Amino acid sequence: MESLIFSLVLITTTFAPAASMEALYASENPVPVGGNVTLYSQADVEAAVWMFETEIIVLMLQGNALITKNWTDRAILNSNSSLTISSLQQNDSGLYTLVVVNSHRAQLTLTVQVPISNVTTWANATHLVEFNDAVVLKCSAHIGSHMSYAWLRNGSPVTADGRVQLSDGGATLTIVGVTRHHQGFSCNVSNGVSHESSHPLYLDISYGPSNPSMKIMPMKLNYVVGSNITLSCSADSSPPATIQWTFNGVYLNQSGPQLQLQMVSDSQSGDYQCIFYNSVTSKFSNQSSFIRILDPRKHIQVETSMTPANEGDNYQLTCNITAAATQVHWLKNGEPLQEDNTTVFNMDNKTVTFSPLERNHAGSYECMATTALWILTSHPYVLVVNYGPETPMVEGPDFAQVGQNAAFYCSAVSVPPSHFSWWFNGSKVGNSSVFTTDISSTSTSGEIICKAYNLVTGKNAAKSKMLTVIKPIQSVMISNNTVPIDSKNFTLTCDVTGPYDMIHWMKDNIYLNMTPPGVNPHMTYYMENNMLHFTPLTLQHEGTYQCVATNLTGSHKSPKYELLVNYGPLSVTISNPINLGPLVSMTCLAVSQPQCNFHWSFNGQLFLGLQTGPIITFPATQANQGIYTCMATNPVTNITMLQTKAYSAAAFSFPSQAVVTMMGLFALSLPVMFV
Repeated sequence: MESLIFSLVLITTTFAPAASMEALYASENPVPVGGNVTLYSQADVEAAVWMFETEIIVLMLQGNALITKNWTDRAILNSNSSLTISSLQQNDSGLYTLVVVNSHRAQLTLTVQVPISNVTTWANATHLVEFNDAVVLKCSAHIGSHMSYAWLRNGSPVTADGRVQLSDGGATLTIVGVTRHHQGFSCNVSNGVSHESSHPLYLDISYGPSNPSMKIMPMKLNYVVGSNITLSCSADSSPPATIQWTFNGVYLNQSGPQLQLQMVSDSQSGDYQCIFYNSVTSKFSNQSSFIRILDPRKHIQVETSMTPANEGDNYQLTCNITAAATQVHWLKNGEPLQEDNTTVFNMDNKTVTFSPLERNHAGSYECMATTALWILTSHPYVLVVNYGPETPMVEGPDFAQVGQNAAFYCSAVSVPPSHFSWWFNGSKVGNSSVFTTDISSTSTSGEIICKAYNLVTGKNAAKSKMLTVIKPIQSVMISNNTVPIDSKNFTLTCDVTGPYDMIHWMKDNIYLNMTPPGVNPHMTYYMENNMLHFTPLTLQHEGTYQCVATNLTGSHKSPKYELLVNYGPLSVTISNPINLGPLVSMTCLAVSQPQCNFHWSFNGQLFLGLQTGPIITFPATQANQGIYTCMATNPVTNITMLQTKAYSAAAFSFPSQAVVTMMGLFALSLPVMFV
């Protein structure tokens, strides 16, 4: 039945008389793949057929609508005159028709397009030379349909001209004779539903050198001898051009963008040229400038006919000028020179006379002259005033030890520097500013004279010094004859081999206050000759001692002596009995230096067994109850101190019968044990 109805409709729509054509509209056209579109007509429709090309989509008859099988999942009839189609694909592009039975038909061509994505551009070459090479740029999109191409350069549209050609529907851009400005190309690909642009493409284009320039600093028409001039060259070039410099057509041993001319002379006047070369384009370029350097000082100079310039003589400087000068001035060390009682100007300031010449007249002199064209300044004339020598200064020891070297240094104020000679006890012994002598015996003592002589002034001066040679201190040692015991007198002796003038004592690297005995009653030590007395010795005197023997040549320290004070015992204690099971232990402690010897007694009787040691151990029985006495004796001070401790077996629990038996046997074999 359904096929019959479709056949009737097809016949009706196909062979029906021609009807008027109405407009058919779409919600959007073109439509992206996967999108939805609504087709509609503004006319009232009752009986009609929706068709795609020759395929029926929907049949509407007598108020009923029938969607064909192929369109059931994607077509929705909103009203008789409105149809929505979803999930469109490219093959849904085509002619859509609404046929109104016995009335009219409306048609619309719908386009379904794939959105553009992944637009890229590339060039057939990346390393190019300006004006020499051509480049082909291509554009493509990985995904898309119905694509149109447009090229941009730095955001502006590109059109074909004498160098730029477009082909392949605009997808290919060809540049003939590429230039440095052909950069930043991007491609925009579009269709009716989307568009996307590529990233800008930058080419490696070698060009130049072009637009060469030279900059001269400072910029002047003429330069004066002694000036510093900097020439800087630049040109547009990629890669950067190498730069070589020439002077008057001759290559200089100088490359790079700058040429420094320091303290120029007039011989450096001429044509300076920088030559650029690009090793990729193989092109050259150059730029040149002429520099004129003048030396006005050739027309003025300071002269003198008097040599040498010795202090106390009359001396004259003359300003020799080849051009007519209206004014002449003198400078000393860059400052204007003023007249005084020893400095006088003559001949319109062209001469300056020093009468007499003094050492403070030394310096750098220039004369300045004003002419019609120039203000001329002469080269500096350095005036050196010769003087001296003054009385020399001799540095060196007044005393020296036999077996050592003695060095003496001589100096004298003098221009030029003086020559020196040394004399010892009337004999010449040296010819330099330093004299060193070996001291072999005390007979080397005597007078040392330094003589200074100025070869220019012809003057000399001398200075003498006495050297006294003494025997050396050979050794310094500390000794003692008694044992250092607390609270007893004790003496340290400083034994010195060799002559000495004074002895000092040090404790822990600090010098002791050597106040004479009786002056300070609180001091418990004093020095007598080479001895240090402790009256008496105390624990505070412990430390490291040194004695220092001094003579005219210096100080000599003894080796370190460690003073350790013996004392005690100061106190004796016995620990409380300690229960060790069947045994009892007591320990005797004594404060002493050195450690004491210990003896024990029980109820006033010395033990006959092991009788020494600070620890006593015995069986814990009633037979061993009583008074235990510890006798501590210092073997150095011979001081003995006693201490007692009572032991009571009642303080401990009684052992079992078996333990008592063992204790009895132990007592028979070893009544007392000491540790």
